Amino acid sequence: MATLVALALNALAFSGSATAGRRASALGRSATGSSRIVAIAAEPGRRELLATGSAALAVSLLASPSPASAGLFGGSAKKSAWTQVDIPVDSILFDVEFDTNQPEHGWIVGNKGTFLETKDGGKRWEQKAFANLDTEDEINYRFTKVSFKDGEGWVIGKPSILLHTKDGGTSWERIPLSPKLPGEPVSITALGNGKAEMCTS
Repeated sequence: MATLVALALNALAFSGSATAGRRASALGRSATGSSRIVAIAAEPGRRELLATGSAALAVSLLASPSPASAGLFGGSAKKSAWTQVDIPVDSILFDVEFDTNQPEHGWIVGNKGTFLETKDGGKRWEQKAFANLDTEDEINYRFTKVSFKDGEGWVIGKPSILLHTKDGGTSWERIPLSPKLPGEPVSITALGNGKAEMCTS
């Protein structure tokens, strides 16, 4: 079973990953070079940090700005309280995101077709499926990034896949990717109004 760790902080900043007026999120590896990845998300005005992956890696990521380019400001880990939340899957988790319109509504993506949803700010997570993907096909996907803005969301993964929702995650549409796409999708940012920025490898 995977673990989600919530850490209360005064403020949080990630170099190069925060967008003005939006929450910050970052991915990082532990200083030991472990392949387990930790994803972190925080929102301005809220004193919570959500990290996916193992607690040990979350501590490593937060304590070591070098490999992760993460920094803590206005607080210290000693004053912060960790709360462990059980996740109903045994997967490696790659990204976590909360909707700008509904800060209690969030998603986590990972390998083995992992797609989790919370509607209570991360206290409870429920496994979800994409209705337009066969169950067997979904297990073969490694969903790597999720991004939401104003109820509109995007998910990318490997093998190359792009999914889009306009209704807060109730229904999803698979967006065809051109075979001429240079590389595989590695990052996506929801911009709203049917638009997103996607980077490829």
